[in-house]
Amino acid sequence: MGEFTIMLRNVLIFVALAVPGYILVKGRLLRPEQSGVLSKLLMYLALPFMIFSGVVKNLTFDGESLLLLGAVAVIGIGVILGMFFVSAPLVKMEKDKKTRGMMRFCAVFANNGFLGIPLAVAVFGADSLVFTVLIVFNIINNMLMYTLGAYLTTGDKQNISVKKAFLNPVLAAFLLGCVCNLLGVKNYVPEVITFSDHFSNIVTPISMTIIGMKLGATSFKTLFRSKKLYYISFLKLVLFPVAVTGVMFALKAVSVALPVESIILGVFVAFSMPTAGLSATFADEFGGDTENAVIFTLGTTVLSVLTIPTLYWLLNLFI
Repeated sequence: MGEFTIMLRNVLIFVALAVPGYILVKGRLLRPEQSGVLSKLLMYLALPFMIFSGVVKNLTFDGESLLLLGAVAVIGIGVILGMFFVSAPLVKMEKDKKTRGMMRFCAVFANNGFLGIPLAVAVFGADSLVFTVLIVFNIINNMLMYTLGAYLTTGDKQNISVKKAFLNPVLAAFLLGCVCNLLGVKNYVPEVITFSDHFSNIVTPISMTIIGMKLGATSFKTLFRSKKLYYISFLKLVLFPVAVTGVMFALKAVSVALPVESIILGVFVAFSMPTAGLSATFADEFGGDTENAVIFTLGTTVLSVLTIPTLYWLLNLFI
């Protein structure tokens, strides 16, 4: 049960970090809508610097690393596309088009950036291959969110934004990090890394403060009364991560020069995370089902406290 305890302790630390945000909203010192400012700070500043630092410090560009990056990118695209198509028949019982689309969105797209990457750093370290795998998955996740995710929110293909898919801060940070890595910036100007690390360190507390603020504006009684929440939570937190991780074990039977165990762990962390925090943002921006977006995001986040450690413990029985 050591693996279960390790993951549970880290998840509980994350949960504890949400408490101040919850208290500040309940005490009316902050308004729930002010979390939007923190979200932009996280998306456009803290998370890009975390990715930039990780790429500059830890990524190598030998043949094995490039093979890993390419393989992970293909896996990420394939898995999300697979879940995109599989989710359609799984929610066809829902009659409302917008709700059906949001159910699929929340079952497919995970909170890799705000929760997955910080959790991977906490459990495996910023110098681990699991962290590198999570960075690539997060880039793919963001790119497909602005294409497939925008379509799911409204059901209208005109809302698909290829421009936004490629012009996102996560991808920009990754590419800039690659350039600085190749130029040896960490050796000649180490202050750049120090500067970047200061911003990297605020990703986890800010992301959890945002969740706490949103929980402070929500009635737990109302939140967990939704039958749809439990169904989406089962898809997002149990069915999809178990199925995807199971498929990844097939890589062990393939004789290729890849760190299969790190990929499996990265896949697990990436796809066992709760619903992406941007679901409500997409619903607001494109006129989707905002009410259920908030319920699914917060509900899966709370329930993931149980599912992530349990599934991680089961995963370690097979690795």
